[in-house]
Amino acid sequence: MSGFVAKAVIIAIVIALVIVVVARFFRRVTPAKQVGKRQRMPLLVVLAGAVLLIAGAVLGVVTFAARFTAELLPARIASVVVVLLGLGLILAYRNWFLEVRADAVRFRTVLGREKHIAYRDIASFRMVSSGLRTRVRVRSNDGVKLSVDTGRYALGPLIEAGRSAAS
Repeated sequence: MSGFVAKAVIIAIVIALVIVVVARFFRRVTPAKQVGKRQRMPLLVVLAGAVLLIAGAVLGVVTFAARFTAELLPARIASVVVVLLGLGLILAYRNWFLEVRADAVRFRTVLGREKHIAYRDIASFRMVSSGLRTRVRVRSNDGVKLSVDTGRYALGPLIEAGRSAAS
C-alpha cells in the first residue's frame, strides 16, 4: 500500500511540474523598465522549488514512516533528492540578482558571490541567439563573466555600453 502512495506522490509531482512549465511557456514576459532596480529570477523558479520541496517532504514522510523494505529504498532516495533540488532552487532564487546601472552592472551569482562589471572595463561583448532567445555575454578585463537573457531582463545601458566597447 505504501508503495502505491509513493508512486501516486511521484506522479502528482510530475503532473504539477508539467502544468507549471506549460503555464509558464504561454505567459509573456515583459522585462523591468527601471534602470538601477534589482531584477530577480522569474517567480517560476521559486514556485518550482516550493513544489519540489513540499512534494519531496510528503514523499519522505510517506516512505520513511513506513516499515523498511527493499522496494522503498529508491523512493526514500528520491525524496531526499527532490527535497534538495527544491531547496537548491529556492536558494538560487534568493541569491541571484541583476542590477543594471548607468555606469556598471552589479550581479550576484546563484552561489551568492557578488560581482561587478564597469562598462569602461568591458573586454568582450557578444549577443548570442539560441533558439528563440537572445543572450548577452559580457566579460570584463578582470575576467568577470555575465550571461543574461535579453527578453527577460532590462539591459538597455549594458547593451549600449557593450556595443560602443565592441566598436
